[in-house]
Amino acid sequence: GFSMTYYYYLASDIKLPSGIYSKSGFINLNESKIALDQTLDLTESDEKVDGFDYPVQIEIVYGLCDPETLEAYDDFGLPLLHKYILDVCSYYKTCTIQIAHILNTHRHPLKIVERRKLLLNQLSNPKQLALHHGELLTIKKIPEF
Repeated sequence: GFSMTYYYYLASDIKLPSGIYSKSGFINLNESKIALDQTLDLTESDEKVDGFDYPVQIEIVYGLCDPETLEAYDDFGLPLLHKYILDVCSYYKTCTIQIAHILNTHRHPLKIVERRKLLLNQLSNPKQLALHHGELLTIKKIPEF
């Protein structure tokens, strides 16, 4: 079977925690009666992708938006990724997170074709995390003076 699956890949110069993420943070899967709707599955990954400046640590299978139109697949995926990035970066004075939306076909090398940069304090809207196929977004946190 020849399958084409879009992924969001996350790379960083800091440790990115993995797991099932909800609007109240990571979910402990050992607790009973958990609603897994409206969660983001941040899976550990070491996929090799040309074009990242840091090692890939996390993958989100199927991505979060249409790779052409950028229309979100649901109303919680992008907001949860936005919250996750703000949460993770809050523990560091400076850090960089890179996100790319890539088609993983197991036939073609994973390639970045477009790059954008944002400062963390400019990341005000989850829609800024809707990426085209092959797009890499670098989010930098710098010290506030």
